[in-house]
Amino acid sequence: MTNTAPANTAPPTANATPTAGHAVANAVTKLNLISQDGCQISPPDQVYPVCDRYLAELRSAVNTVRNGSAQLANGAAVQTTSAGILAAADTFDRDGCGSGPYASGPENAAICTTDLGHVRAGLSTLIEQTRGVAGS
Repeated sequence: MTNTAPANTAPPTANATPTAGHAVANAVTKLNLISQDGCQISPPDQVYPVCDRYLAELRSAVNTVRNGSAQLANGAAVQTTSAGILAAADTFDRDGCGSGPYASGPENAAICTTDLGHVRAGLSTLIEQTRGVAGS
């Protein structure tokens, strides 16, 4: 018996989003979730001492995006922004802004607030740069 159904001659639907690997797409989704964390949206002077988990999650996702940035149309910009975020997170730690054993205390609040602001600005930029990546 022959198939009498018409053949589908339409070309496959083009996806308007950049093609990214599964890990990068998942990391971009994670960045979008992290952007809703209190350490990203609450007053930085109130939250900086409790942002260790936020920074750990952020570092993980940013590293994945940075490592897969060659898959993105604007990969060079994504890589630059990612490096800036990671450097800002390192500065935050170096200045004793987290809750770890080297926490600096309230006397360093202005520095820590500024450090967290740099991390937050970088994340906002990276989210804009990866908008439309499959999974986001």
